[in-house]
Amino acid sequence: MSLSSNKRVIKYDYSSYCCPLGMPESSARVLADTGIFLTEPDPECLALKKKIAAFERVQAENIVCGNSTAELIYRTVVGLRPRKALICAPADAEYKNILLDNGCDVTEYMLPQENSFALTTEFADYIDRDTDMVIISSPNCPTGELITPYTLGIIAERCRDNNTILVCDERYLQLVRNSDRFSAKHCAGPHIIVLRSVSDSFGMAGLGLAYAIFAADKIAGIMSAAGHTAPVPTPAQLAGAAALDDEVYLKRACRILTDERRFLSEQLTRIGIMVYPSQANFLLFRCELPLDELLAKRGIRIRSFADVNGLGQGYFGVAVRTRADSKRIVAEIEHILRVREYMSL
Repeated sequence: MSLSSNKRVIKYDYSSYCCPLGMPESSARVLADTGIFLTEPDPECLALKKKIAAFERVQAENIVCGNSTAELIYRTVVGLRPRKALICAPADAEYKNILLDNGCDVTEYMLPQENSFALTTEFADYIDRDTDMVIISSPNCPTGELITPYTLGIIAERCRDNNTILVCDERYLQLVRNSDRFSAKHCAGPHIIVLRSVSDSFGMAGLGLAYAIFAADKIAGIMSAAGHTAPVPTPAQLAGAAALDDEVYLKRACRILTDERRFLSEQLTRIGIMVYPSQANFLLFRCELPLDELLAKRGIRIRSFADVNGLGQGYFGVAVRTRADSKRIVAEIEHILRVREYMSL
């Protein structure tokens, strides 16, 4: 996935899929104490792990913290050294790049466009004894499709039977209503790794904080020692821990984003844009015009998926934000469409 590049000043960034509500007040209060920026970080994130363990109802020794989900995937691949891996397409390009960079043979399962890129149980048929690792995401980025609990269970069972590590990237799942029932945390077996992003879920993209939940603490230990990465900064650790104490933030975010996703999808469809179904805080859509470039000239950034396997030219992604933000980008796209229609007369 690539972001549109333009030298003009970007005033509105719809390419960030971080929660648009901003960080919780509890996190803001923590960061107001500038003294924490002078404190050396705890490389083990012990206090943060304890907070995450209580939040996720898992054991602290089964948690590994990092600066991003990409870093955690990298450390997992470095630590476990898979020889053959199975991923989906379209998907985040970082999965394939990390695997290839570490000498892994990668097979891509093409999600069917005619089924709105939904992942079905057919995917499990491609997992065999030679498959060392499977990486999937729910909701899928860039499509926004959730994996149903039934399909996820079938995939997890197939991985368990073939001694295959299953990595499920759930960085955006906590911004989905009733998200817990869709989590791979509930799948049985020691082979499950679940990735979560505090930064994206709690509106703190600039801080950078993610964590992995391992079904087996032995695998967590291997991954924790793998890779040469910088420790999570003290401000991110403390602000993240404070965010997890906010019991209403995610519920409020899910409620707002559900309504705003529906509104944005309906409005884009109204002006003639092909929008794909999504359960996430972002939308995938199609347009024949180079909208990323045209919007960038007007100070707006969206995602372009021209270089993503399974998509290509004409596919774009936009974050679900506030009602005012949705009205703004719909108006801008409608203006572009009208101007191009007038010029073609």
